[in-house]
Amino acid sequence: MLFDSNQLAVSVLAVFAAASICAILVFARRARDRCSRRWAFAVLCVCSILSMDSWFRFGAFHDVFMDSDGSDVSPHRHKIALHQPFHFSEFFHYYLGSKYFRELGYLGLYDCTTLADREIASEEHSPPRITAYVRDLEDVLRDRPADEAARRCETVERPRFSTDRWAAFKADARELRRMVPDGWWNGVVRDAGFNPPPSWVVVASAIANLIPIRWGSTPTYLLATSIDLLLIGATFLAIRAAFGWTSAVIASVYFGASFIASYGWNGGAFLRFTWIASVAFGLAAVKRKQWLLAGSLFGLAACDRVFPAAFAVGAAIPIAFQSLRSRDARIVLLKFVGGLGASTVGLVIVSSAVFGIAPWLLFFVRILKHGDVYYVMHIGLKKVLTFRDWVPAQNFFDHEGMVRFHDWNLRLRTTWGQMRPIAILVQALVTVGVVRASLHRRPHETAILGGVVAMYFFNLPANYYYAILALVPALLFRSSATAASESVRMRDYVLFIAFNMFWIFTLISSRVWSDGIVYDYYICLSLGIFLVIWIAAWLDADIRTLWRLACSRYGSDGLDKKACT
Repeated sequence: MLFDSNQLAVSVLAVFAAASICAILVFARRARDRCSRRWAFAVLCVCSILSMDSWFRFGAFHDVFMDSDGSDVSPHRHKIALHQPFHFSEFFHYYLGSKYFRELGYLGLYDCTTLADREIASEEHSPPRITAYVRDLEDVLRDRPADEAARRCETVERPRFSTDRWAAFKADARELRRMVPDGWWNGVVRDAGFNPPPSWVVVASAIANLIPIRWGSTPTYLLATSIDLLLIGATFLAIRAAFGWTSAVIASVYFGASFIASYGWNGGAFLRFTWIASVAFGLAAVKRKQWLLAGSLFGLAACDRVFPAAFAVGAAIPIAFQSLRSRDARIVLLKFVGGLGASTVGLVIVSSAVFGIAPWLLFFVRILKHGDVYYVMHIGLKKVLTFRDWVPAQNFFDHEGMVRFHDWNLRLRTTWGQMRPIAILVQALVTVGVVRASLHRRPHETAILGGVVAMYFFNLPANYYYAILALVPALLFRSSATAASESVRMRDYVLFIAFNMFWIFTLISSRVWSDGIVYDYYICLSLGIFLVIWIAAWLDADIRTLWRLACSRYGSDGLDKKACT
């Protein structure tokens, strides 16, 4: 549970205050209300500062336990506790995984870390750190003994390393050994592996090979982990440029006041927020009608994690609808699709030229398997439809826990197979609803709706990917504040309040249920309910719009004009 009581209190307070203050900003429209609006915006900024401070764990960041004496390698050596923006597990996977992707591919990270650990231990005359079981990345429902993992690296991956590259890999592993407790290593090699597409790796690998973990006495790993902080800041600036200061501040409030995407999950990591930044930049470009740029940015997001392609599809729906009867809209659609295709195809070609086609083939095989693996804190329709009384109260720790995890997953897959007819029906209805609701909305609005709905109903992403939800209240507020009629203003503000109710529920859920599987289920259920309400509200508006158009066209031919009002 990566969320303490102080973060909970501040986050609930910030969200509640922001929701209340936004009522003033939405409904105080008269000139004499300017003073109230200025004060409301000032309070909103305070909420933003508090929530972002909470997200950074009030400056505590992550714990780093640095060796006080680099020459002491004994198990009882003295360590200095530091608080830095450095997430050991995330950095290990995404920095080392991308830096040595040519040699390790998708399957060799844990095995070769185990072998390197043993060689380092032999050289330093110290015990190895990895002594238990290592996850089998060919089948993440299983593990293998550390001895077997080391032997597999010796025969499969180690021959792909040059002498210098293997020395560099060991040097990086040795540096990380000096930064964390010895007991953390058995845990890090039991995660789910390194899984981004080669189109992300080709960029990340270049950066990782450029920035060393340490340069002399300089902790340059902090430079690598600070890139995400710059991207997050740039994201808020992009929202400000396109949607105004208030929307940007609102986005920062909900980004910071987050349990499902708290800092403990992937704050202090290496290039984990690139796709969110790309989506936000894309939304800003759409709002500013920079269609070629928007398509390119959505393409970058899709090349980062694949599923963000749905945000591009969402944005394209109203443009494609308008293109049926407008030449200008067809030009816009062509620019948007052209930018999307150029960035996507370009990165696929570059990554294939650098790494070859084989990693792409293995990536798609793995990602399809990965989408059918159930973890405790993943969010999506699958979790709702497969929840049964035997699902909670699990212990997945250690080798025996992996055996239980394997059996638990197989049983969940069987349950999902039984629920597929219902799932297909729900997915079909949701797809029709999203398309219909999007026809008369603005592309930046339909992008966020389509993207989030696709994440939930057609995928099963880890909870921290839902950090993108911070953009939802910002855009709902914007839609409400700029509405042309009171009915639209009220409807979108009610949606904004509905989101706040869902968000506060996610904050308190872990205090209501102690079992992560249980509160994750209720978070999944509550998000599904909100998304259905969102689609229904915009569908209702769309139906009313069509009815008024029909009235204006055919009212003189006998339609009841009173019914049209």
